[in-house]
Amino acid sequence: MRADRGRSIGVRPRGGTVALVGTALAAVLALTACSGADPANVAVTPTATGFGGQAPVDGSRNGIETVDGPTALREVLRAARSSSVVATGTVTELVPDPDAREGSGDTVPGRTVRFTYRGVPDDSSLQLSVGGVTLDARRRGDDVYVRGNAAFAERTGLDEATAGRVCVPAGSATLRTFAPFTEPDDLLRTVLGADGDVTLHPGAVSGTGEDARAQVVVASGSSPVGALEVSAVGEPVPYTLSAADGTGSVSMSFRSWGADLELPDPDDVVRAC
Repeated sequence: MRADRGRSIGVRPRGGTVALVGTALAAVLALTACSGADPANVAVTPTATGFGGQAPVDGSRNGIETVDGPTALREVLRAARSSSVVATGTVTELVPDPDAREGSGDTVPGRTVRFTYRGVPDDSSLQLSVGGVTLDARRRGDDVYVRGNAAFAERTGLDEATAGRVCVPAGSATLRTFAPFTEPDDLLRTVLGADGDVTLHPGAVSGTGEDARAQVVVASGSSPVGALEVSAVGEPVPYTLSAADGTGSVSMSFRSWGADLELPDPDDVVRAC
């Protein structure tokens, strides 16, 4: 296997509190200082009413609504890592409004990460964009075949990546730069588990049969800031995450759990492993 020739990119998070969304944004957003016309930040109001402690109505449910927040997070992350999935989402930072009065606290949407992930951790594809940087990665085992645009090549030192796929190790600096977006469970862990102020409160179940969903309220301190919807039947795999706080907003959706996604072999390889 070739050694990764990509340059390590320093992380320089912006000032201020790094909270729910900020922890996920810090590393990848250091790639670019560009801002764009992204969707406005919208507060998310959970609809669940009781926080945990509910007994399943029968033996058909997995009981995720009865456990505490840390247990729910562990179970959701375990389920998310154990099966194939298609995950899509956006993570948008909020920045001070340059046109607002000084000290007003007004913010506007800044940079946005957009991503689509398919597969399982050691057999997956990822398309990601942030600012002017785009990445297309195809992982097979310990090797990842990456390609990107000129901005990606400039920031990683992988000049050949604009002509086709370049093979790099899965643990390379190039891939670490884009963590935690390279695997959906890592992104969930970063958003929901990295900040001690973030708490989870499993709550109400809606739907019936195989379509039953439990809503896990996401809170920052004492304030609800979003909701994670997971399956209440079988494995507690996630289906949606929507959250917004003072650092930005995150929206993720998950589908095709356990499906045979039949990912194609890496194409246009210009530098093999």
